[in-house]
Amino acid sequence: MTILHSPIRILGFGSPIMGNDGVGLKVIEILKKEEFKELEGLDIEDAGVCGLDLLNLLDGARKVIIVDAILAGSPAGSVHRIEGRDLLKNAEFLPLISVHDLTITDVLMIGEQVQTLPEIVVIGIEIGSRATEITREISPDVFKGVDKAIRLIRKEVSSSL
Repeated sequence: MTILHSPIRILGFGSPIMGNDGVGLKVIEILKKEEFKELEGLDIEDAGVCGLDLLNLLDGARKVIIVDAILAGSPAGSVHRIEGRDLLKNAEFLPLISVHDLTITDVLMIGEQVQTLPEIVVIGIEIGSRATEITREISPDVFKGVDKAIRLIRKEVSSSL
């Protein structure tokens, strides 16, 4: 995993071989091809399914935008913007379930105890159901959320640079 130095970081999470779970990585792939690749002060990184390694990727940042597949009970392709502080404050009540074994909320709760956390925004794309088959394909319904997620990320970045 790359060491990141920029104050603003966009991190995509997911598994590229678990279908819809890879939607966060698809967003990162598109962002790396677009105008963001030239911006100074911004890192765009495929974080895979890094778990506790996320804490290293937060270190030294001012703002981190996390893009991931979520299960929140909304229609597939829906996009949710969630403040990291809201995840920590409402960890028991927020209807957000990561599709990974260790949720982003779990990692942030640990991170809060061991380091100073930057501003964190999660852009979650609803996948509708847990990925169970090995495939690189993202369903059309879930893929519809990619453009909206990118628009939200552009807004976050423009307000932070």
